[in-house]
Amino acid sequence: MIAFGFAFGAIIRVHSQGYIVPNGVTYSSNSGSLNAVIHVLQNPTNSDYTGFILRPRFTTPPNVYYTIFSFDPFRDEGVRTFLASPNDPISLQTIQANSYTELTSGNLYGFDLDVPFYLGFYTGYTNGTPAGVYSNPVFGWGEFVNNQGVIQMLDAALVMEAGGIYVGTQTIIPVPEPGVLSFYAIGALMFGWRFTRLNQSAPANPAIASRLQSSVLVGRVAEFTSEVIRQRGFSFFFTGFLKGLLPSSTWSNSATSGLLVLRRAAS
Repeated sequence: MIAFGFAFGAIIRVHSQGYIVPNGVTYSSNSGSLNAVIHVLQNPTNSDYTGFILRPRFTTPPNVYYTIFSFDPFRDEGVRTFLASPNDPISLQTIQANSYTELTSGNLYGFDLDVPFYLGFYTGYTNGTPAGVYSNPVFGWGEFVNNQGVIQMLDAALVMEAGGIYVGTQTIIPVPEPGVLSFYAIGALMFGWRFTRLNQSAPANPAIASRLQSSVLVGRVAEFTSEVIRQRGFSFFFTGFLKGLLPSSTWSNSATSGLLVLRRAAS
C-alpha cells in the first residue's frame, strides 16, 4: 500500500504547467473559393493536426456579402469549437459545464461584417476516452472577423500540457501544482490505510461494519479528491482505488451513491 502511494505520488509529479505552441492555430483560404480553413495542431512532434471549415452560405439583406456560414469539422478526431468572449477560460471544466455555445457539424452561424469574434478550441486524441473528451488535450482560441463575406483570422493561441487558456490572451490555466497533487496522493493513501484498518476490524464490530457500508465515507473521499479529478481525470483511478479497499458487499451497497458523488465532482 505504501509503495503504491509513493508510486502514484511520483507519477503525478511529472505534470507540467503547459506551454504555448507556436503556430498552433493556422488559417488558409481555399483558392477560388470563399471557404476559411482553420487548422488546430494536435501534436507538435509529428505536426498532426485537425480543424474545420467555415463555408459562406447566405447573405442577409441589405448586406451584399455573406454573413451566414456553415461549420464543417474535419473527418478525424475533430476539434470541439465554441463561441467565446475575451478572457473566457477554455478548460475541460468549463466545457463539461456547457458554459459556451458549441458549433456543430452542418449547422449555420451568423457573423456580422467587420465585427471581430472569438472561438475557443478543444481537441487531442480519442484513444479509449469517453465521447467528447480527449487524451493529451490541447486548448486554444482564435480571433476572427468577417471581411466582405470571407472569414479571416486576426490572432490565435494554443496551449499544450495545461489545464486550459484564457481567450484573447496567452495566459495559461495551469494544472494543480505538483506539491498540491502530492498532498492529495498522501491524503488518499491515508484514507486507504484507514479503510483497510476498518475492514480488518469490521467482522468483530458491527458498528464499524455499518460505518463502512455508509456512502458518506465514499463521498468524503470524493470531495477530498475532486480538484484532482476535475483537473486531470483521475476518476478511474480513485474508483478502482476505493473498490480495491472496500469489501465486495460494502462496495455493492455504496457504489451507486458514492460513484454519483465522484462523477458530479469530476464534472
